[in-house]
Amino acid sequence: MLATLPSEILSNILEYVVNGDIPSNLSKIMKEIPPDKRRDRVGSSDITDWIIATSISRRLRSLGRRAYFNQKPFIISPKLLDQLNQICIQSSVIEEAEDDNLNLLFKYARHIIAPLPGCSAASAFLTLSRYQAGFANLSMLTLWPGLRSPEEYLCPEERTLVREPVTEEIRGLLEGIGLNFHRLRVEILYSRKEGIRREDVRQMRTSVFPYLRFIGQQRARKMGSCISVLLEEVD
Repeated sequence: MLATLPSEILSNILEYVVNGDIPSNLSKIMKEIPPDKRRDRVGSSDITDWIIATSISRRLRSLGRRAYFNQKPFIISPKLLDQLNQICIQSSVIEEAEDDNLNLLFKYARHIIAPLPGCSAASAFLTLSRYQAGFANLSMLTLWPGLRSPEEYLCPEERTLVREPVTEEIRGLLEGIGLNFHRLRVEILYSRKEGIRREDVRQMRTSVFPYLRFIGQQRARKMGSCISVLLEEVD
């Protein structure tokens, strides 16, 4: 019966079935990710969703995988993003395999969770514009500057995090380093534990914000200089 339904209806059904807020474990579905970068722990609901998305007929697998990559959040660190981009360059995945999993990820993923851990958080913020450039359908970017363990997010019973929209202050800093908020919603993950949340905010204000503000100012000066040169050439 499913096979007789129009593709649009089938896609809507599959998107509803696999929809959820538990991030996908990329290592379970992408052989391209090196073994030493894989995360073994993943929610059982995600495994079930992937089985649903890749089972039965060729037509359902094609629609199911697109629905999966379109509906699932993915935890992708800046380092992993660089690795995936490098794989594409080395193997020409995008050109050679139109429905390869890696191609589908870059083409259809809408929600990326970007962990920005520890002392590298300040410099990692500068990589955020690369997420926009890499994921053609990106509409939600969740920043995770207080990352301690991936299991905090992967396992609902251990969930101690809450997502909140970025403040106007943070938005201004991110725009200053080149992140475009047009058609992009940006949120940030905080701990539900007040003491941990307070410490994460303090670290961002003392370590991350001044760094981003400085980079934004330098970027604005450079752009201003370029505009001045262009205006002089026109005159």
